[in-house]
Amino acid sequence: MLHLCLHAQTSEESPALTFEQQEWNFGRIDEQDGKVSHTFHYRNTSDHFVAIERVYSSCGCTTGDYSRRPLKAGGEGTFTVIFDPEGRSGRVEKSITLVYDGGKGRTTLHIKGRVNPRPRSVADEFPYDLGGGLRSDANYRAFGNVAEGTTRSMTFALLNNSSEPMTIGVEWTTRSGALELNIPDELAPSERALATMTYAFGRGEELYGLRRDCFRLTVNGVAVEQEFNTNFIGVDNFEQGGDLSPRAEITPIYHDFGTAERGSMQSVEVAITNSGDGELVVRAVELREGTTINLKAGDRVAPGERLGCVLEYLVPELGYDVTYGGVMIVVNDPHKPVRELRVSTTVK
Repeated sequence: MLHLCLHAQTSEESPALTFEQQEWNFGRIDEQDGKVSHTFHYRNTSDHFVAIERVYSSCGCTTGDYSRRPLKAGGEGTFTVIFDPEGRSGRVEKSITLVYDGGKGRTTLHIKGRVNPRPRSVADEFPYDLGGGLRSDANYRAFGNVAEGTTRSMTFALLNNSSEPMTIGVEWTTRSGALELNIPDELAPSERALATMTYAFGRGEELYGLRRDCFRLTVNGVAVEQEFNTNFIGVDNFEQGGDLSPRAEITPIYHDFGTAERGSMQSVEVAITNSGDGELVVRAVELREGTTINLKAGDRVAPGERLGCVLEYLVPELGYDVTYGGVMIVVNDPHKPVRELRVSTTVK
């Protein structure tokens, strides 16, 4: 059984709500049995009506069930904490905070327990049916930033879910030239294996910015239906930097054009200031659909100088009532090499 702990945190005065228990530990929880709960009793120890006004949880797996009605002085109430163990195997510690008495009172509840995972099916472990009897635990990997002169690897798991052996190959649809694949050539029936993807950003290569790769695996010479996508952002290797470093200050980072007509062109001036003591170099400019900017890879800003440019956004003819554009800029700023500029409009 789980013991949930309620730890009172209040302002300078004593809390208006006093709980009988401060800690509760569920102990062992079987994931397959679903949600567990415990009800806590409290008393209004103030001299006026008090209501629980807001509840904040540290995780969506932990929620509360309680009355919103004000409780009279001396009255008793209950607060039920509900924990959903789905996908939460192992030790868990979560918190939920109650705010009451006009915001003057706070009580934080800490939940503890250990979740025993339910038995996993093939579909649980390998949710992606690639086709031809081949299943995978993923069809997308994002590597994040990869520095020049370094490599980074990630894996995904494969399963031959058929009763026959299979041969595996690769068909590329988009290729950056920086991704190396190490995939098993054959899988026996019910065999599981790891495939490794490695991005290598060699020195002197023009691989700055966002680089994408897409491929399909083949089973016995036939391409499967699902496409695998992966990407990385190439940045400078700052571990080997000198004493001088640039500092990019970009304004605005976000701009709302307000209400605009579909098909109209909107524009905003963008300023890039180098507040550091080294030369700032633009390594890459990646545009979102409908967005242009008169900034390009190789543009430079001396220390203390400012570069002005104009971002233009073509409001799409179709789509949602609120639309978004933007640009990703990669610079040789060791403090923050990747910057996202975003714009939005509300369509008339």
